[in-house]
Amino acid sequence: MRLKDISIRFDYYLFFAMVLLIAIGCLMIYSAMYGSPAKTPFYAKQGSYALLGIALIIVVMGINYRLFNQYGKWIYLFSLLLLVLTLFFGKSVRGARSWLPIGNLAFQPAEFAKLGLIIMLAQYFTNYPEAVKRISGLIVPFLLTLAPVALIILQPDPGSALVFLAIFLAMLYFGGARRIYLVSIISVGILALGIPLLLALDPQNKTFFPRIFSNLSSTLGLIIVVIAIIGLICYVLSRLKFRVRVNHFLFASLVISSGIMLSYPLDFFLKEYQKMRLVCFIKPSIDPLGAGYHIIQSQISIGSGGFLGKGLLTGTQGRLGFLPAQHTDFIFSLLSEEMGFLGAGFLILLFLILLLRAVRIASLARNRFGSLLAGGIVAMFFFQIIVNLGMTMGIMPITGLPLPFVSCGGSSLITSMVGAGILLNIYSRHFMYW
Repeated sequence: MRLKDISIRFDYYLFFAMVLLIAIGCLMIYSAMYGSPAKTPFYAKQGSYALLGIALIIVVMGINYRLFNQYGKWIYLFSLLLLVLTLFFGKSVRGARSWLPIGNLAFQPAEFAKLGLIIMLAQYFTNYPEAVKRISGLIVPFLLTLAPVALIILQPDPGSALVFLAIFLAMLYFGGARRIYLVSIISVGILALGIPLLLALDPQNKTFFPRIFSNLSSTLGLIIVVIAIIGLICYVLSRLKFRVRVNHFLFASLVISSGIMLSYPLDFFLKEYQKMRLVCFIKPSIDPLGAGYHIIQSQISIGSGGFLGKGLLTGTQGRLGFLPAQHTDFIFSLLSEEMGFLGAGFLILLFLILLLRAVRIASLARNRFGSLLAGGIVAMFFFQIIVNLGMTMGIMPITGLPLPFVSCGGSSLITSMVGAGILLNIYSRHFMYW
């Protein structure tokens, strides 16, 4: 193969954006852990994981991505098996049994399961393209998503579970699902998450709202009242000559009832500190030395960096230990303090280049499976980037999601790099006929 042929089949923009992001990540990890007594520096570990990721990218690019369509089911089942093993033999870190030890190392199966779900959903929507347009056709992809989500919530790691739901919604959209289905699913999620949040805002049950959900019978009574109100509204609209059908009434009732009922298991599995994170997202001053501490210190770090930053290794919030998890979840806060608005803007620009190239690859894919596969990876990257940056700025709840390619963590980095390798594979196959 000629050098010219190789050059036009490789997306250099995506690759070098990824490499620069990893380099910035290693630099900021070095800054975050400067002076640490650890035997093996974290930045050195991150660099070794990056080299392993490069090797995996080469391997992935050497495989025709269409093979994922043939073996997607087995990849998905293997990822579920790893999640099950994690529940029984996993290593507990910060209250979550999310790590599966292998000798002296440990990895997060939830990271691998993200790619497993993307491949499985891409396979399903490719093999059954018309199923996504029917409500009954969404049952199978919903169950495929529910399986890893349930196993991850049992760890518990609700932050990672949210990524799977984002992938599910994005692939429904790319697969051609009707917008009403997407809006309905999002509405159910808002209700299911919003009710535990409102309950956490008033733990003493001083207001009327928490007492409604104090027991199952009162909640069922509320659902009946809500359905009756929806029926009355539909009846009035029909009398006013609006096109309101019985299935509209049933659909609206199902969405609201499902959201209310799903709030019960979610409220049960969410731990108190996780609920307080949601509460402090709305008002960090409620617990400034507890759950709100992370948000407050992160905002101080970002704001104190100014335009040019305080300089590498000279950030006061990071050096004095005020900023928590500065090499993982809040690495963007450290970067903003030390590199300022200029450095943060450059990082965001690299993410924008990576996402735009990924979207272009999805549009260039030669078949439906490749397009869906690329779209799922774009959704995975986009959601984690937005949530991580948002939580460091205080505009999203703290979920513990890492910043792709930048945050310290081998499982996250390797998964992100394999995802990028699949994108590069899809791009290179665009120029081939096999």
